[in-house]
Amino acid sequence: MRLFHKLSAALMAAALAAALLLSAIFFSFQNRTVRQAQEARLSALDQSVAAMLGEAELAGDPLMAVDYLSGLCSSRAEIDSCRLDIGRGMGLVKTPARRNRPGPGIRLPREIRGRKFSALINYSSEALERERRAALSGVWHDLAAAFLASMAAAALIGLLLARRLTRRLRRLAAEAAEVGEGKFGVKTDSSGSDEVAELAGALNAMSDKLLELETMKKNFTASVTHELRSPLGVIETYAALLLKEKENFRAEDLEVFRRIKENAGRLANFVTAMLDLAKIERGKMELRPAREDPLALTRDAAGFLRPKAEERGVSLSIQAEGTGSAMLDRELITHALTNLLSNAIKFTPPGGKVSVRASVSGGKYRAEVEDTGPGLKPGETEKLFAPFAQGSAAPGHGGTGLGLALAKSITELHKGTIGCSTVPGGGALFWVEIPIKVEETAT
Repeated sequence: MRLFHKLSAALMAAALAAALLLSAIFFSFQNRTVRQAQEARLSALDQSVAAMLGEAELAGDPLMAVDYLSGLCSSRAEIDSCRLDIGRGMGLVKTPARRNRPGPGIRLPREIRGRKFSALINYSSEALERERRAALSGVWHDLAAAFLASMAAAALIGLLLARRLTRRLRRLAAEAAEVGEGKFGVKTDSSGSDEVAELAGALNAMSDKLLELETMKKNFTASVTHELRSPLGVIETYAALLLKEKENFRAEDLEVFRRIKENAGRLANFVTAMLDLAKIERGKMELRPAREDPLALTRDAAGFLRPKAEERGVSLSIQAEGTGSAMLDRELITHALTNLLSNAIKFTPPGGKVSVRASVSGGKYRAEVEDTGPGLKPGETEKLFAPFAQGSAAPGHGGTGLGLALAKSITELHKGTIGCSTVPGGGALFWVEIPIKVEETAT
């Protein structure tokens, strides 16, 4: 269950419990008030009867008391019966028949004594209870209406509060995910004085520190790679010169010189890739767009690597559709395509095939490189374009894990996308898609 639903349910449950408790307390107070009102009314009746008995005694007219009690019993639904003692013992006071006469039940006798006369009034507990229920039924209806209204208001307030709180937490989670993806320096709203604001402030401080460390790392990498290019170039050049003087060295020495030259060249390529990647990450790499034919660039990249494919016994084919020119950085696009093609040739076994498909349509240039190599394992497609990341088939094939990262950065400089997927039956498919404003070539 999501936190939004948990908070909403908790707030509504708290509101429900509070409403039920308040309703119970209020109903208890109302019940006591009704009972007190009944008791006050009965006491008032007792006082009225006592006053009448006193008047009848002063007048010496017991019929006055009989008539009064008879009328009282007939007009009061809560009175079951009345008895009167005028000095001859208690006698039942006759009353006219009435429709709402109380049924059989518990009687509550209350005796009122005068100097000579006394009366006994039997109140009906059933009638009094019915009266209380009638009075409290209105309270029940009002409480039910108030309860439903308060629950609706509590539900609305709870949803708004839960949404506000979880929205802030979702924003924090999204920005933490950006930091996890390497987008250091992102900031979130840390206003407020609650725990969420403290968490946002801690996240901002962490993001700033990570950005500072990332900047230091990039500057250090750029400085180191820049300083390494010159000595590596010198080493490779001198190794090449020594290899030209074959007659002056033994075969073993020449093999050492060849290895020095190859490793220096490999390291120089690595340093160049690191420097280019560092430039892109620091925003120092500038696009130099010019009017180019993207399909011609694709053919050139394939033609450049065709000898390498033939040397490895790999068949290389290209299919290009569409015409037109667009503003692209020729060197960078060629570099990205070369990286994709070089990887495909490297991982395709002898006898395999690498297919290149390129097209210009719908305002997009798309190039696909498909091979018949070992393919990709589940979960590798998401991490292959990170710097220094390599797939499960990389061991034994060399490489530094920078080629695809550099191709991704170049593609994103052109506002494009890059991706990969497995091919049914084995192999992998890598593609690049760049939005372009096509300019038709003259025919």
